Amino acid sequence: MESRKKIRRFGMVLILALICSVSAWAVKTVIFQGHLNGRVSGYDKTDLEMFKAHPQDARFYTEIWFNEMQFPKEGILVTVTYQLHNLGISRRYLDTGITVSDPATGLHLEKIHFDPDQVRIDAQGFGIGAGNGRIELQKDRYRLMFSGKQIQADFTCQILAPSFQQGDGKIVFPESGDFVRYNFPIPWAKITGRLTYNGKTFDLSGVGSMNHDWQVLSPTRYPSEWRGFWIYADTATISIVMNSSKDLAEKWTQRLMVAEPGKILFSSHEFKYRESELLPVPGGLVPCPRKFLIEAVHGQDRLTGEIRVSQIQEKSNVLAAYPKLFQQLSKLLVAETWSYRFWVDYEFQFTQDGKTREIKGRGAGNYISSIKAQKEK
Repeated sequence: MESRKKIRRFGMVLILALICSVSAWAVKTVIFQGHLNGRVSGYDKTDLEMFKAHPQDARFYTEIWFNEMQFPKEGILVTVTYQLHNLGISRRYLDTGITVSDPATGLHLEKIHFDPDQVRIDAQGFGIGAGNGRIELQKDRYRLMFSGKQIQADFTCQILAPSFQQGDGKIVFPESGDFVRYNFPIPWAKITGRLTYNGKTFDLSGVGSMNHDWQVLSPTRYPSEWRGFWIYADTATISIVMNSSKDLAEKWTQRLMVAEPGKILFSSHEFKYRESELLPVPGGLVPCPRKFLIEAVHGQDRLTGEIRVSQIQEKSNVLAAYPKLFQQLSKLLVAETWSYRFWVDYEFQFTQDGKTREIKGRGAGNYISSIKAQKEK
């Protein structure tokens, strides 16, 4: 056990040494090859291939299933992550984590680390488990379980919209062969289940989605800026995710999708995005915008709208969860990085086939930025 800890510490120091040596200019990238902005066709089912694990032998392999959930009645926001990764000379570690953002009791979180011999990846279908935790696809339903000492969760997702991917889903750095691949196995689902934390158990009903990303990517290229918005109205869903890294300089990777039950309608990786009303957050060292404008126009189809922050419910220093050495070395590159999760009010107009519909209501968002990035704006 002690030798494993030493390997992890050595790996962490090595990674951070690489981070500190990264260049400031943008490098050549190929983003979402084959994707056409605008109307979407050809995606009409829950695609098992978009769920499956893709273990790699490369030292910088990481793969994550990110589950985002909203329970408006209780005001609770939940994320559950399952992450496979390689570490040093070993392969196929699994880290699972959960965050529960409660308006009454604040942020609750727990992480569990599993060694390779504890991890189970189903040979048929889709399922990954370790300990008493598991994520799995059961025909048209998806189930996720987290079993920690402080937090336990068991949720079932009724899938409403088909799986989706923008083009080949990849961001590729041709010079090194590094890549990230993004897809969206579950863009929209009704969620029911049970959640236990803070000594209490809740039966919950809400909405959510699941992203699946995998990569062989040097840590010098990890995104340092990230924006996400998850909108689930009665008749449609809108997902907007953006990120950028030092290698990309001023360039952002953008993923926008509009869907209705059973059908993906529209997507874009090139849209206009603007932040305004940048204000301090009590207890946070990075300000957060309170207003976001979106405009995606492709041919006769378009999505335009406004998102307003109604309540910042969760704030955290991203580096605070790591050892002090990691924090100090990371600050040489990105300074302190803060994450804010919040409830939003949104109002969009979506036009397709000459008809315009209004999409409005309450959703959630996540804003991640560093002190250094704010100073450079």
